[in-house]
Amino acid sequence: MLKPFSLLAFSILLHFSGYYVLVKRMEPFQYFFYVSSWWSYIIFLDAALALKEKRFFVLNRQIAPLVIISCGFWCFFELINMRLHNWHYINLPVNMIQRYGGYFLSYGTVIPAIYLTKELIYILFGDIVVRPFRIKRYPVYAIPLGIALLLLTLAFPRYLFACTWIFAVPVMDAVNYIRGYGSFMKDLEKGFAGHLVSAVVAGLICGILWEMWNYLSVSKWIYSVPFLEKGKVFEMPLPGYLGFLAFGLETIAFFNFLEGIRRTKRSIYVLSVIIAVLLSSLTFPLIDRFTVRW
Repeated sequence: MLKPFSLLAFSILLHFSGYYVLVKRMEPFQYFFYVSSWWSYIIFLDAALALKEKRFFVLNRQIAPLVIISCGFWCFFELINMRLHNWHYINLPVNMIQRYGGYFLSYGTVIPAIYLTKELIYILFGDIVVRPFRIKRYPVYAIPLGIALLLLTLAFPRYLFACTWIFAVPVMDAVNYIRGYGSFMKDLEKGFAGHLVSAVVAGLICGILWEMWNYLSVSKWIYSVPFLEKGKVFEMPLPGYLGFLAFGLETIAFFNFLEGIRRTKRSIYVLSVIIAVLLSSLTFPLIDRFTVRW
């Protein structure tokens, strides 16, 4: 059985080991500094939460499918980027097994990291009471809006690239609203905004950590964003950090959907794992071809 204190110690050791191999330029481990940074963060956070809540949030039997789905989830944005050309990877391992392992382990942290950060924030600050807010026939408007934003982004990538980090919020939250899963709009109708605010803050915190650890890495991404090439913090233009606020909502809305189907539609959950495997298998070679700068 996993013990929180042992995992806390392991996560700290893993984290500082990443810095050690980076400074020493140890092959091939130096290429995986970003991976070790994020997995040490995830392990530390879940172990710390387990001390308070007496349960692990992701370090349980759901970790394997969640990591696989998280990889597929991010691969969807990688495919969109092949139209946008907003980021490119540099200094990746030449060895394909190492490179693909890096893709999988990196992309597999996206959902767990944002979800755990969101849960920590929610536990620390609790719910936030607001004036109840309701949009009549919310799903009828939200789903077409999200789809339209995606299509417009693909049609006009130079001007609407920012919508990449917005379009899935109304779509996923509306689906959750209809299905009775966790929904930001349902919470707002009841006068609660804790989950929404926690998701936004989690997106920003993880965004800052993404950019910081990426900046320090050997294998990393660089940005090429229209109109925003100046005023960078790490590799990201400063206005780009606003996108992390929406991406936090996007990711938690998707996670709420996953939790809903896991509990009520097990066969669809299994299908989502299969789709994630297929999507990742398709996307990895395309990243090599279109997004990596050799």
